[in-house]
Amino acid sequence: MNKKEINEIKGLYDTIEECGISRLCGCYVNGDKEKVKVFNESFLDLDEKEQHKYLEIFRKNMSGTLGKNLIDLSFVNQESDDEGFGKGLLNSLKKSELKDDVLLDRFYDSIINTYNHVGNYLILLIYQAYDVPGITDDEIEMEDASDEVYSYVLCSICPMKLTKPGLGYDDKLEIIHSLKQSFGVELPDTGFIFPAFNDRSSDDTQLLYYTRRADDLQDKLLDEMLAVSAPLPAKHQKDGFNTFVAEVLGEDSSIETMIAMQENFTELIKEKKEFSDSPTVVLDKDTVREVFVKSGVEESKLEVFDKKFDQQFDMEQYAKRNRVLVDEEETPEPVVVPKLKVEQTILAENVLPSRNIEVKGKDLLLRINTKHMDMIDTKIEDGKKYLVIELPEDAKINGVTVS
Repeated sequence: MNKKEINEIKGLYDTIEECGISRLCGCYVNGDKEKVKVFNESFLDLDEKEQHKYLEIFRKNMSGTLGKNLIDLSFVNQESDDEGFGKGLLNSLKKSELKDDVLLDRFYDSIINTYNHVGNYLILLIYQAYDVPGITDDEIEMEDASDEVYSYVLCSICPMKLTKPGLGYDDKLEIIHSLKQSFGVELPDTGFIFPAFNDRSSDDTQLLYYTRRADDLQDKLLDEMLAVSAPLPAKHQKDGFNTFVAEVLGEDSSIETMIAMQENFTELIKEKKEFSDSPTVVLDKDTVREVFVKSGVEESKLEVFDKKFDQQFDMEQYAKRNRVLVDEEETPEPVVVPKLKVEQTILAENVLPSRNIEVKGKDLLLRINTKHMDMIDTKIEDGKKYLVIELPEDAKINGVTVS
């Protein structure tokens, strides 16, 4: 799903009148993974204040950075109709319009068995049938012209935390007293919408996954419950790419080369986005090599390029290094490698600074907008290398304009 499609669905949660949510289901789970409360009701029967609180949660489920917090995931087995997990279970839930309590109970059990969380949390599910309006060639929405009805389920998993202890005033008793602590529902840290809304149409080959923590995708949930293939987490992509660049360039890496690479990668991303509707740019081996060559990396360094790239982004080795569990506890000795299928996808947005280039040292931190890379130069004086920066007219030091 691209940003426009995500915003179209997210916009449904702006007002109660437009949301069109027919069912709201939920399951409150305690720290012992026990179901404390299960409910299933019409969304429109709720108190208006409650409705607005729920809409805030659902908006959050459709917020964040594409490729980091919002990720398109494909099902490993597209033909599966098993109602126990994955695409089969989600399709059955959608077709039931969340009115089948047996299916819902099965869904809650699957979440409880695979969601890694310490403490209490709330599982929320909604169903909506969205009458998709047609759009003219001029991008004008036609309210009376509908292309199709997009039926979907959205799941939000929200941590629950105890409210802070304190004092409060009781209007009836007219006294100051200790407030009773209760578990409050936080904004979601995990969730998804199924099916995906690709090209403004239902696509049950994918779902849009939301994670608040881009470095924790909930592997067991993705593998055993949703049965989807997953990308490397954004942080692992960035760390792995930095390691790869450092190993290829070695000790001979220079600031000139790094600046040139930043400029060339920035230009590459800009060009690809101009000729594509995709909001993300995928970096494959050939694309990265092209940038290395254009940035003046020596041929001798490129001799190890392919080997280092394959080593760093080999998915099987990644699983052994980062996803090995025994009795759900980390162990230094690889014993079990989970079945999770990890896609070898590197997104430019995850590994490259899109706005600023950063120069960092023990006693130095400098950020420069990538649009103004021409401000940077280097020079050697008395055997020492210096970074030379053009001082802009509006330069300030500690908030004071300097000349």
